[in-house]
Amino acid sequence: MIKLLEKSAAEGLLPIKVSNTSIVEVDGLILTSISPLKNKAEKLADHLKKSHGLSLPNKGRSTGKEGMRALWFGQHTLLVGPKPDGKLSKFGVLTDQSDAWVTLRMSGDLIEDALMGLCPVDLRMKEFKRGNVVRTSLQHVNVTLHRIGPTTIDLYGFRSMAQTICHELKSSLTTLNARINHNN
Repeated sequence: MIKLLEKSAAEGLLPIKVSNTSIVEVDGLILTSISPLKNKAEKLADHLKKSHGLSLPNKGRSTGKEGMRALWFGQHTLLVGPKPDGKLSKFGVLTDQSDAWVTLRMSGDLIEDALMGLCPVDLRMKEFKRGNVVRTSLQHVNVTLHRIGPTTIDLYGFRSMAQTICHELKSSLTTLNARINHNN
């Protein structure tokens, strides 16, 4: 019998540190997709508020704080952190997505420029504010970005693309840092 070993999505790929910028994996999160049942969106929102203290997020936004967040995730909401209250399933479809995604936390002064070299969106703080969420591409890989601080962005990508995502981010940071150091 084959024995499978549990590994994080980015095991052996991180941490990445370039200048004062770092990328680490946020491992062990419970990620749950929540989609309201027909005509149950209001009751789902009420129960999410009652059971987790979270509002359903508006398009392009998040609610909550570290350890318990709800992210706009396109057609559904992604609950990040807590195990969902089972009673939510009366009003919506809950799907555990924990093993399907890699979650990276990127922090430092080079993050915005490095990401904007890879993503076709404006991620400067004045446009992409704290709590904003965007679904975009990083080169050819679909990702979701969530601004959690002035120099910190969380990235959600498909687990199967973790190696590519880490490679692209490291290459972008290294190139950007070399340009900065060359010009000084």
